Amino acid sequence: MKLVVGIIYTRDMLKLGDALEAMGLIVHETAYEGHRVVQYRVFEGVAYMYRLLNRVKIRTVVSDELVGTLMDTLHSFGNCKFVITPQQICPA
Repeated sequence: MKLVVGIIYTRDMLKLGDALEAMGLIVHETAYEGHRVVQYRVFEGVAYMYRLLNRVKIRTVVSDELVGTLMDTLHSFGNCKFVITPQQICPA
């Protein structure tokens, strides 16, 4: 089993969910009441406003056989970063 953790833009979340469901994985979205970050800076007397892009953190555990297929699907979304680490399963 491998733990796959990554960050993707929110604009790609629906497409990613559809792609993962097509692979047979269950997709569940968890949200919280947050706020957007809008930064204001003043440079030489002129105020500048910029917005940070919203991103989503994805965390899933998959079997070793599905890691390659999952990573191919994830990398098809362009600018995203993912890390794969081994996951220990504790017996119940």
